[in-house]
Amino acid sequence: MKSKEDLLSLLNRIKQAELEEIGLQDQFHPFTMKHINYYCNPNNAFHRYRQFKVKKKSGGFRLITTPRNRSFMMMLSAVNELLKAMYTPSDYAMGFTEGRSVVSNANIHKGQNYVFNIDLKDFFPSIEQPRVWKRLQLTPFNFPEKIASLIAGMCSMKETRAYEDGRQETFFVLPQGAPTSPIITNMICDTLDRRLAGLAKRFGLHYSRYADDITFSSMHHVYQKNGEFRKELRRIITDQHFTINDDKTRLQKKGDRQEVTGIIVSEKLNVTQKYVRDVRNILYIWDRYGYPSALAKFIPKYKEEKGHVKKGNPNLENVIDGKLMYLKMVKGEEDSVYQRLHNKFVTLVAKMKEKSITTEQNVTYIETWAILEFEKKHSTEVVITTSENSHRYAHFIFGGKNAKASVNKNITPDEEKDKKHLAISLCIDEKGDTFWLVHTIDKIIAPKKKEVDIDELNRNLDLLLSM
Repeated sequence: MKSKEDLLSLLNRIKQAELEEIGLQDQFHPFTMKHINYYCNPNNAFHRYRQFKVKKKSGGFRLITTPRNRSFMMMLSAVNELLKAMYTPSDYAMGFTEGRSVVSNANIHKGQNYVFNIDLKDFFPSIEQPRVWKRLQLTPFNFPEKIASLIAGMCSMKETRAYEDGRQETFFVLPQGAPTSPIITNMICDTLDRRLAGLAKRFGLHYSRYADDITFSSMHHVYQKNGEFRKELRRIITDQHFTINDDKTRLQKKGDRQEVTGIIVSEKLNVTQKYVRDVRNILYIWDRYGYPSALAKFIPKYKEEKGHVKKGNPNLENVIDGKLMYLKMVKGEEDSVYQRLHNKFVTLVAKMKEKSITTEQNVTYIETWAILEFEKKHSTEVVITTSENSHRYAHFIFGGKNAKASVNKNITPDEEKDKKHLAISLCIDEKGDTFWLVHTIDKIIAPKKKEVDIDELNRNLDLLLSM
């Protein structure tokens, strides 16, 4: 590539190929030169990135920056595919790399007497645009200055830093949350990895890096605070324009709980007891009290941890499935704990699908109650409200949190006033998101699956009316 036109053409080819791969070629709309000119200038703050804070487990908040609109996100995704096709991270980079994971990272340090971990402070924003620009001109990319400038500008954001003396300074840095930032950090850290691997070899240690999380391990102790190893480690990291977060530096000895990227490393890899306990507890509540009760227990914690990423209510089935897949990845498919939890989960999902009904609109009704019974069971009140734009919805307290429900448009004002005519259903839409729906209690849901027994459905509705 030698010009803007070359870059634009290649990004459009990548975008078109990606859409064809998932069967959405009809939705292909090419990027234009206007897009390139705007998105490649980090000074154009509007329409490029949005920011929000995420609560850290260790306390405090982490600032996340993500593309503000779909067009810019797709352009960065295309750039990411371009970089991935040309670059393979160092053997020591375990994060953001195909075929490597937190499990690969933990395996390197399994069964050691000492595990020494450090964290790089403000990892993403410490990498500035000129550094990215220079790296793109080196092997394996060898981009001309103009192309390197376009890509570096696209992948950077404007940041203003305020100092205690009242000064303000502007920087252009990598945003934490852009699809291109992870691979760029690995590109920038090639020299860091090479030098730290050399340091590890000199002292007889194992070394790996997962993003900003750096780990050394060994059978012998070389990690004294004022020792030669730590002095040389700090010198190398400072030379590479990074800063050690001293508050997160820790030495874990054998006999204590040794963790690497959230995984316990001893003679074999394991997850924490809390992780297993949380999955077991939610499955127990689902089995004993039903899916909605499990959802009510789960939602508050989910909203606190993931509410900034996903709007609406989570699909509990998908979340538990993901947690079990992680457990399997760490402990292995033959592990007895994984097998027991997985078998319980499969049984519960099968039972739920036996009772659920899927309509022609691909909406699955998991469970339905008369509203009066629902209010009694969950100690709540379902209140139907009309918004300023004449849109009706219902709100209530569920799982200790405010919840909203859609209201079927066919409900009449008289039915709305007399709740004995109304039912509420917990549903899953075709995207897999969970939502609540208020509808008339005698509404028959047209099944998509022929095996659903309409007479049985009517009997269930009659039972709800008699409660």
